[in-house]
Amino acid sequence: MDLKTKLKSRISKNEIVELIQLLNNNRISIEEIIDLLKNKETQFQASWLMTHLVENKPSILKEIHITQLAEILENTTHEGLERNIWRSLNFVEIPPETHESLINTAFEKLENHKTAIAIQVFSMSVLEKLLIKEVELQKALKAILELKLERQPTPGLKSRATKIINKINSKIEY
Repeated sequence: MDLKTKLKSRISKNEIVELIQLLNNNRISIEEIIDLLKNKETQFQASWLMTHLVENKPSILKEIHITQLAEILENTTHEGLERNIWRSLNFVEIPPETHESLINTAFEKLENHKTAIAIQVFSMSVLEKLLIKEVELQKALKAILELKLERQPTPGLKSRATKIINKINSKIEY
């Protein structure tokens, strides 16, 4: 099966399930999917497929794949692609060598008021994971989230930001 041709057009949830089966049977690879994330014709559908794969089997993403995803995030403006990559990163252990890059990119997304709410929500969750030992950056995240709650109190953002703020407050002594 030519995955590239398949992902050039819109695919259904049932087709995602079929493609996941093919991946599980080693007929397609995660490397092939990540390569398709770099192709403008296939990147959204490939990212949607990857999100479902990673949610069901987080171990499929190795360090090299996560590094590639971080690079894609730094260089894309495609909202669907960004959203799906940030969502996928919520399910995996992120290698230390990509922490700095992802922290910087996530803070940029949160500070940009034009960033889609779903991207902000998924990126703040990744930040929460990455900042476990970074008290000063946790305080910066909390300040940004409090400002977001004042300016953009959408239900999804409000729910996630409040949970993260509460976790930060329980860890940090002032």
